[in-house]
Formats: sequence, structure tokens, C-alpha cells
Amino acid sequence: MRRVVPFLVLFLLLGLIWWAYPLLQPLLRYGTLPRNLERPLTVLVLGVAPEYKYYHQRAPENFRGLSDVNLLVRFDPSSKRVAVLSIPRDVYVPIPGYGWYIINHANKFGGPDLAKQVVSNLTGVEIDAYLAVSVEAIRNGVDALGGVTVCVEKPMKYKDTAAKLDIDLEPGCQLLNGAQAEGYLRFRHDALGDIGRIQRQQNFFHALKQQILTPSGLLRLPQAIASVEQNIRTDLTREQIAGLMGFAIQQPQLVSLLTPGRFGQGWEVDQAELQKVVQRYFVNSSNTAKATLEDLQGREAVVLYAAPQETAAIEMRHRLRELGLRVLLREVESVPPRSEVLANGASELAEVLGEVIGLPPRISGEAALYADLTVRIGADFANISRKSQ
Repeated sequence: MRRVVPFLVLFLLLGLIWWAYPLLQPLLRYGTLPRNLERPLTVLVLGVAPEYKYYHQRAPENFRGLSDVNLLVRFDPSSKRVAVLSIPRDVYVPIPGYGWYIINHANKFGGPDLAKQVVSNLTGVEIDAYLAVSVEAIRNGVDALGGVTVCVEKPMKYKDTAAKLDIDLEPGCQLLNGAQAEGYLRFRHDALGDIGRIQRQQNFFHALKQQILTPSGLLRLPQAIASVEQNIRTDLTREQIAGLMGFAIQQPQLVSLLTPGRFGQGWEVDQAELQKVVQRYFVNSSNTAKATLEDLQGREAVVLYAAPQETAAIEMRHRLRELGLRVLLREVESVPPRSEVLANGASELAEVLGEVIGLPPRISGEAALYADLTVRIGADFANISRKSQ
């Protein structure tokens, strides 16, 4: 037995080296190892669209294209939470030196420094650093993970020869490869346009987190990180990167938000509601608001369901009305991936409603537009209902 132990230790050590080897190049470049994140860190994440030198010929990546994805992300060790605020590309803002444009032009005009200034002016949040990501990161990272299981809510078909984008997805939960994931994340040719795309991105973030936490995902994570390292530019310091690595190991809660507003000239931001979101998730994140059943009175709720869940949806409408909510039923094309209560910011309302009806609450911009609360009726609803009884 004593002879076996050294060989077992050696085998485990070799396995650890094999697992971590893909991270060698990033570690050498940034020269850091995980450490504690001492204070909150706010990062502007830009998803940069490719530029074209000639017709159908993509120019070399310089991360100075239009930022079609704009995420304000706060990593908060005190609340052990990552808050992600999605800012639609079609928000009109004053860009210093250029006048009024939609916000995705800021990176093109002045790079990430100007983009940070514009987003900070819009939100009132001081930004510590930026992270620019090219579209190739989607394909490379998802393929390195072995795909990501995503519930596609409706048929998505679109072809753009110039952008080399061929989207052909059918509804239903399925394992998407890198090219399919890129199509899912970039599709915006429906009634909601960029807002629908943002909601799909937030659905994808949630699915990606779940995928990474699986045994297969953890096994493939070093290869995934190494595969996207070349598709990223950032001004994060070594100390900040080390803090983020250590924070990620703690598996913080993910909160995804959509900038409050409504359709008008582009996406017109509701500044009063935006400041409520900023104060709650980007300034005073330790504040834990509480709600009671009385706070639900007069609120508007939307019940999302597919045809097979119609009976359950009608029963849910009756139950919500008994709680004093105004309720709208909305049928969707495919069964929602899971049963849950969604809210775009008001976590205390989602929590109190979720507790009463026996569904888990989640804060996400996937919630129905203009509603206070959204109740999804998924295929798992019958099982959850039985457990809550």
C-alpha cells in the first residue's frame, strides 16, 4: 500500500498539471495568481463588432469597432454578487466632441476611454477599468467548453453574407456550438430588436454560468479561458485580475439587469428608474430591502407560458389576482426553460412573491418589459408545485 501512495500522488499531480497547462500563457502574460478582492470593482465590458476593410473582407481586429454590447459590471465582495447592467446600443447620448449619437459609437470614435466616460456620464457610476471582447471570443470560448445548453425561445433565421453570419435555430433546449451561440447572441431581427437580443444575452449568461459549474465545464474551463485570451483587450491591472480570479472561485451570485426605459427614439432611458437600479446594485449594494404581501397590491405581473402550460397559467393568474396583482397572460412559442419569478431590479418583490407561490426568484432583464414582475411557467412547474404543497 505504501508503494501505491507515491504513484497515486504523482498521478494526481500530473492530472492537475494537464488541467492547468492551458492557463500557462495567460498567467505568464499577466503574471498573477488568484487573491482576495478587497473592494468593489466596476468594469465596462464592450462587445466589439468586427470592421470590414473591403466588401466581405474583415479587417484585422483592433477592438475599435462599434460596441454592440455594453455591460456595466460591478464585482462586489461584500455582497458576494456580480451585477451586470446591459445598456442597449440604441441609447442616444452626448458623446464629447462628436454630439448626440447612439452609445455604440463611443468606442469607435474614441476607444474604450471615451466609452468609459460616456457610460459614466449616463449612469453616474465611476468605472475602474474596461474589457473589450471581439466576436471570435464567443465561438472560441463556447467550442472550448464543449458547447452551452441554451433554451431557444423561437425560430431564428437570418443570413448576412458580409458579416459571415448564418443564423438558423429552432425553438427548444439544445446544445449550441460556438457558431450557433454567436448567432443566438447576435440575432435581433424581431419585434423587440436590440432589447430582445439583450434578453437573450442575459439568458445565455445564466446558461453559461450553469455550464461552467458542471464537472465537464470545470474540466474544460482552463482551455476555454486560454482560447479567448487572444480575443480580449483590457486595462485591468495584475492586482485587479488576481482579485477577480479569487472572487470567481467563490461562485458569487449573478444579477443581470436591463437599463430601465422604453421604446422611442432608440431606447429612451428612464433616468429616475435607472438611478434606483444604480443605487441598489452599484452604490449601496449592502442595502437589503424587504417587502411584504401588501407591497404586491396593485403591481402588474405578466405570466409567460407555452400552449402545454395554459391550464397552469390560468390557475396562476387566479392565484396572483388573489394577492392583489394586476395580471396579464402572455403565450410564448416554446416552453420556458424553468419556472421562476423574474424582476428587473426589485429583488424584494420577486422574493416575497416567489416565497408565496413556491417559485425561485431571479433578478434579470429577461423580465417582461414594463411589468413589475414576471412569472414563468416552465415544464418543471408541476414538480415544483407538488414540493411547495
